[in-house]
Amino acid sequence: MQGRSVPYAKGPAMRPVLRSVASTFAVPPAATVVARPAPKIDVVPVKEHSPAAKKPRKPRIDHKAIAQEQARLLHASSHPATGWITALWENEEKQRRYQVDLCQDLFGEWLLIHSWWRKSTPFGGRKKAYLGFSPSAEEINALLYDAALRRSKHRYRLYVEDLKLQEVDFGAKRHATQKI
Repeated sequence: MQGRSVPYAKGPAMRPVLRSVASTFAVPPAATVVARPAPKIDVVPVKEHSPAAKKPRKPRIDHKAIAQEQARLLHASSHPATGWITALWENEEKQRRYQVDLCQDLFGEWLLIHSWWRKSTPFGGRKKAYLGFSPSAEEINALLYDAALRRSKHRYRLYVEDLKLQEVDFGAKRHATQKI
């Protein structure tokens, strides 16, 4: 009879076996359970969460208002005889300059010339835009506004030392040598 095993009981014959096994692993009633003290754990006192102190915000700069004022200032400062306009912006941190010239070529066609360079080097760039023979005042003002808005966003300051102001009232009085 080697190799034979005891037959496995199935169905109702198995129930008494299961009950006896289950009773050996049964949990004693709650009255016999002895409460043990909780182990001591070193707990670091948790501070109440407070939001970190925020940095004071920089005041927002209204670049559109600055560009609009600079465009009006530049448009009003055109040369009385020729109508030419020259504007010079400077970024003192980066030692860079940017210049816009509105002038005519030999044939009378108007040009808008953008020039940029670093103060200490002769290198830079230049871009020309032809505006035709009779650009409107709104078109010129829009081009000057676009240039002033881009320069304002890049923290350039307009030099108005060489500008000759003609009957322009902006509410607040400014000196012609003051930077805007």
